[in-house]
Parts: sequence; structure tokens; C-alpha cells
Amino acid sequence: MDYTKYGLKPDDEIKNIFREINSIFNLWCKKCYKKYKTDIEPECERLNEILGEENSKIKGWTGIDFLCNNHHTAEKLIELGVNSFDSIGIIACGLGVQFVSEKFPDKRIFALCDSIPQSGNSTSPEGFHGVSLSKEKCAACSQCYLNLTGGICPIVNCSKSLLNGPCGGVKNGKCEVNPDIPCAWEDIYNRLKKQNKLFCSEIQVRDFNRFNFDEKKKYSEISLSKRQEGFYGGVHPLDSKENTSRARILNFPEPPYVLIFISQHTGSLSKPIVKEGDTVKMGQKIAESTGVISSTIHSSISGRVVKIEEKIHPTLQKPIPAIIIENNGKNTMDESIKPVDFEGLSKENIIEILKEKGIVGLGGAMFPTYVKFLFEVSKKSIETLIVNGCECEPYLNTDNRIMIEYPEKILKGIKVLQKIANPKNTIIGIEDNKKEAIEILQKYSSSDITVLSLRTKYPQGAEKMLIKRLTGKNVPEGGLPIEVGSIVINVGTALAIYKAIFEGIPLIDRVITVSGDGVGKDGNFIVKIGTPLKNILDFYLGMHNKNIFEEYNIFMGGPMMGILQKNLDSAVIKGTGGFTILKKYPVESKEERECIKCGRCVSVCPVELLPLNYVYYGERQMWEETKNYRVKNCIECGSCNYICSSKIDILSFIKRAKGKCL
Repeated sequence: MDYTKYGLKPDDEIKNIFREINSIFNLWCKKCYKKYKTDIEPECERLNEILGEENSKIKGWTGIDFLCNNHHTAEKLIELGVNSFDSIGIIACGLGVQFVSEKFPDKRIFALCDSIPQSGNSTSPEGFHGVSLSKEKCAACSQCYLNLTGGICPIVNCSKSLLNGPCGGVKNGKCEVNPDIPCAWEDIYNRLKKQNKLFCSEIQVRDFNRFNFDEKKKYSEISLSKRQEGFYGGVHPLDSKENTSRARILNFPEPPYVLIFISQHTGSLSKPIVKEGDTVKMGQKIAESTGVISSTIHSSISGRVVKIEEKIHPTLQKPIPAIIIENNGKNTMDESIKPVDFEGLSKENIIEILKEKGIVGLGGAMFPTYVKFLFEVSKKSIETLIVNGCECEPYLNTDNRIMIEYPEKILKGIKVLQKIANPKNTIIGIEDNKKEAIEILQKYSSSDITVLSLRTKYPQGAEKMLIKRLTGKNVPEGGLPIEVGSIVINVGTALAIYKAIFEGIPLIDRVITVSGDGVGKDGNFIVKIGTPLKNILDFYLGMHNKNIFEEYNIFMGGPMMGILQKNLDSAVIKGTGGFTILKKYPVESKEERECIKCGRCVSVCPVELLPLNYVYYGERQMWEETKNYRVKNCIECGSCNYICSSKIDILSFIKRAKGKCL
């Protein structure tokens, strides 16, 4: 396919343009809606052929991905220093030309192409033009006036789409049709004056049998408002939370045995301190941390250690040693479990307890919580403590339900965090599809805690996105939240901290959501860490299904960032927010599909990356090139996979690129 949105102007028109200039820097858009098979487009060579010796006036060329995408292009243009040239030539559709014209209003900008409508039916509003996330400015009418009007299109900017100058209905620079809109023709006059250029009296007669710009504009404005709300990009998948949003948290049936992996956290593996045949109690420490970034692990049941052997880790998807404990059904508590006097604890005492109780981040990252406070807080004062209650993954209601059912415990956990971090502000951010949780936490919160309702948008729960949304600050690339004065803790972690301090209970269980296509028993459950995946699925489906991996996709987590499970020989870990069981789609994402440069992955990437290039260079095994496209900054939120028109498994390329390059 090739739905290129621009084509070079006729030869004579291009030659006329170059007769009136001495030197020019050319920018060319790398196109959209065309199979991504090359990173150089033929229009550049064709332009040289047209110009002949006149091409010596071209002093430089640069190709830019999606020239009209201001989030990516604005900084690039400044880096290129194009403003130092007499004039700038643009090989792009009208969106790209007008974007550059706005950036350099004093510069002579030359459109070297005409836009091409690609709807199939030129009067249809279904055609899609460009990937710009700024104001819609091109009707793709294939009659480009931009060289005559200083880069301002009269068709889309004039309320009456006049082509022969102002109509006389202008008052104080505003249009008589809409007094909020400036007169496009006054803007054109002022732009040409800055460029020392006169308006040309030769005007083409407009062909009105063209694309319906107003209809297309409506779609663009809706998309624009959603895409840029709070932070750049993101998607709005169906949340599918209705099956479990009102389901009270229940105790999951006791497992006959547990598989407790010695990796329950980010960092180095823990070291087992029990051996086969040992009797253990619930809450007893069974593995100790082996480094600064590590964590202690406790038994979630009482019983006997029957084996320590490798099992398939649900996140890493490779064999990792697990301590297998047979359940005696007594839940005999370890003597170490006892509450402490919170008021008498120092900051150092609290951090030591969090370390000893094996508290890690329950939002999914599983970063040891004590490390976050031990090192990050000591570097810089905390301006904002952010408590993350977004839970933007579809299907999951884990955080939603604990906020509804345990608000006072969560708020006590937050008080512990405040004592450690001493923040100026404390904000609980909750998406507005959890209205009951918002109301309850607002009811119980003290005056030093602000509960904010946020418009639902994925991946707002990602740490950097949430900081941007709540504080307006960008965490630097490769940096930590503390560098912008913030620290982020999940509401589930706050609950675990409450239990560690006020009840003396280590992190041995957690709440998960089990949900899916409605084929099983959806619900929210307290499960023991180490509960086998097989037991979860048997309970959900009512019976063991031997062909389950052939019929269903089973994600640990939600369908966006969740890890696809391939083996029943696994178990719940501390970072398990739930399991989502979905019937397989007829068309699944694959690496082998062809990119068509639609740009949708670029417009939704919240980290402002260009994911299509991971596909292009990944297919060619050119992994080093992905470094130039900042692959290490990808947070693997899955928005690009979700939106991909070609159903390419972009995340697979990204993970491989990170493995090869980092």
C-alpha cells in the first residue's frame, strides 16, 4: 500500500521557486501511510533531477519522521539550526509546511509539494490525513496555496475559505462570522510583510468537489483533546471493570502447597535460609536479601518445606528457584508477628521494619520500598508524596476495592510514609472510573492529604505519567522521581506498610482480581503469595482445562502490560495484581506483519518515542540503530501494540532491542 499524502509540484512550478532564491535548506517528511521499507524517499532524488545545476542552491537536507508532530519536531528543528538559512524548502503535505511556517514566521518557507487526498472518494470524511496532534490545518485539497500566502492556508484558516483576499467583514482583526477567530487574510498580509514578500495576484479557481474539511476537523479535535490531556499520548481502551468493580474481596481457597520464588522483587535473588524437610510457620522468614537492591521473603502458610527447585517465574518467564511448602492447613503464626508502637518509631526504625518485612512496590515494579526511602529521600527533600490509585489497566479492580474496603488502613499507611518522607504535599490520584473509592477516601482523609479525581486515561498509572499529570513536571530521561521532588507509592503498598507496622505482618499475601471474558468466576481475592497458577485457573474455570493455553490468553496483570503466561508451573508473586483470562482473538499480534507508517504508535506513545523504528530496524537486526531512537526509555506500556493498525507485536521488538543494546 502507498497512501502518501504529498507529491512534488509540477516541474515548471518548482523551477520558478528556485529562480527567486539564493540558498535553501530542505526538510522532507518521511511520510505516513506507506509500507515502511526504506528510510529515504524518492522525491529527494527527483527534485535534484528537476533542478539540474540549480540544485547547488540546496545547502542541506534532513528527513524527519512525521514532520507535523510538534512534540517530536519542534526541538529537532532548533537543533538543526535551519533558521540560519535564507529560506526553507518543505517536501511534505500541507500540515508539515504550515507547522514549519509557524515556527519560523520571518523565514521564507517554500512548499515544494501539493497535498493529495487519500480517502478514495474525495468528498468523503473518512480519509485520514497526517498524524498532527496540533490544530488541524490542511484539507488535503491538492490545491496548495501556501507559497502565495506565506505558509497560512486560507481554505482552513479563513471562516469563508476565501482565496482572493479579505471580504470586508473584519472588525478589530476578527472575523464577522466568528469573532473568536482572527482574520486569516490579515495574518497572511502580516506574514508576507515580515518576509518582504508581496502577495501574488494570480489565484487558482478552487475546486469545491473536495474533501469535507469541517467533518474531518471534528474527528481531529476529539482525538486531539484526548491525546494531550494531562500528558502526551496514551489510549482509551474499554476498561471492562464492571464484572468485578462491585465484587467484595474474598479469601481465596487455601492452596495445598505454595511455590514461593526467591525473586519477589527488582534486584538480586534472595538466598533461602530453610532446607527440605524444615517445618515453617506463617510469616516466618525463609529467604534473606543478598544485596542493597533485594528483599527478604516469608512463608505465606504453615507447613513443611518439601523441595527447593526451579519453576517458571511468571514475570521473567524462565526457570527460577522456588521454595515449595506443603500446607498443613493450620496457619500457625510465627512468633515474630507482633505490632509495634508507631508513635515511638524513628524514621530509621520504620525503614528497617519495611526492609525486614519484605515490603516491595505492589504496582507491578516490585522495587524494594525501603531502598526508595533509604537512598532517594536522603538525596533531596520531598515536595510531593504521590499515592497512586489510578489502576488504569483494563479488567483489574485490585486497588479500587482495597480503597473502598480498607480506606482507614491505607490512610494510616500513608501517615507512616509522611513520617519518613516529610513531604510538603500528599496527593492521592484516582481515575474517575472509581467514583466510590474517590468519595470514600475524600471522606476519611485528613486536611494534609488531597484526593484528586483524574480523567481516565491509559497509562496514567505509570510513575512518570502520573507525576506529569499531577505536578506538571517531567522526570528527566534516565532519572528518578526524586529529581523533580516527587516520590510515588501504590495504594496497595500503603496497605502493606500499614500491616507491617500496625499488625507486624510481613508481605505474605495480597489482593488480586481474576477476570476475563465472562467464562469463569470473576472476583477479587486475598491470595497467599506462592498460590499456584493452576489453582487460580481451576477455581476460575471450575475445572482444569488441558487445552487452556490453546483457547485463552492468560495474562498476569491486565491485557495492556500484563505478562502472557505459557506454563501452569508458576505462581502468584508479590507483584501480581491479577490474572486476566481472555479468549484468543482470530488475529493476533506478530512480528512478521508490515508497518504502514500510519503514525498511530507515535501519537500514543506517552514517552514521546517513535516505536515504528524499532520494527524497521528490528526486522533488519540493526539493534544498534534503536539506541538512536531512545529504546531504553520505553516503559513497555503496550500502547503502541494496542493501537497498531497492522497488528505488529512492537513490544516484542522493543524487548529484544533492550536485550541486545542495554
